[in-house]
Amino acid sequence: MLGRLTASLKAINWPWRSHKLVGRDLLGNMYFEGPPMRAGTDRTRRIIEYFDGRTEYYKYEPELIPAQWQAWLRHTRNAPPSIEELQQAEAQRLLTIQRARELDAKWEQRKIEIEQEKLASLPAGRPSPASPVPPPTAPSTAPVGQGETFEPGAWNPGAKWRGG
Repeated sequence: MLGRLTASLKAINWPWRSHKLVGRDLLGNMYFEGPPMRAGTDRTRRIIEYFDGRTEYYKYEPELIPAQWQAWLRHTRNAPPSIEELQQAEAQRLLTIQRARELDAKWEQRKIEIEQEKLASLPAGRPSPASPVPPPTAPSTAPVGQGETFEPGAWNPGAKWRGG
């Protein structure tokens, strides 16, 4: 009750207040716009008052501020976002998360199917034959081929000679 009363009083643009309430987001953060930060500029000061009442602005948590309001705070957006716009963005975010979870579940199921197909393709009762791995060969130092098929050989520089 007291919190609502305080929020209502902050929402009133009193003539003696320098910062005017511009809007709120879905979490309850309030956004204010005030006089310019420096004399001679028209760039207004834009601030946020967090919903939990914190005053340590250096403990910035971007996930608590919607992207639309971040753009407004940084003056990359002139008009503040509307509640409808914020609700649409939140619905889109939740839909994206839901679709990502569905795709993850489908992919996990597909991995299981692929593993079962591999096991089914092996002869019954026999362990899978290990494919022989050829021993690594040292790169040739001689060039190979001519014209279009030319490939230079490997080159390893020797120790640097230091004259004294």
